[in-house]
Amino acid sequence: MQLPEIISATSHQDKRGQLQAFSGFNLHDIVRMYAIEPADTQIIRAWQGHHKERKWFLPAAGSFEVQTIPVDDNAIPNMQARTTRVLNANEPAVLAIPGGYLNGFRALEANSRLLVFSDFELGASKADDIRFTLEEISWIERR
Repeated sequence: MQLPEIISATSHQDKRGQLQAFSGFNLHDIVRMYAIEPADTQIIRAWQGHHKERKWFLPAAGSFEVQTIPVDDNAIPNMQARTTRVLNANEPAVLAIPGGYLNGFRALEANSRLLVFSDFELGASKADDIRFTLEEISWIERR
């Protein structure tokens, strides 16, 4: 099983401003994109995932805590393999989440915005959905 990975960007700043280059982020398979702006830092959006669909998370503003949990072919979560990452717009990077994972996230700062890229059209994505509630899988606060 492929693991979630961080695709780092390079950054250059001079008197004209800042340039962030995501040379390792191949957009070839991307078919849709959306932006999420949580109303506040207390909102947790979890747990959603897919058997096959891949997602890429890029913080456009602020920062996010993102947790991932692998699931098997029967959509049973492997809680021992849960990971937590912090994405920050000031430290440019993309989190690539392969199929076979649940994800959840929350903003760590007010006015945060997360760009999400997908390799499935919306209809195909819904047919590939795996969902759990926060009552079924609790959120673990980062330490």
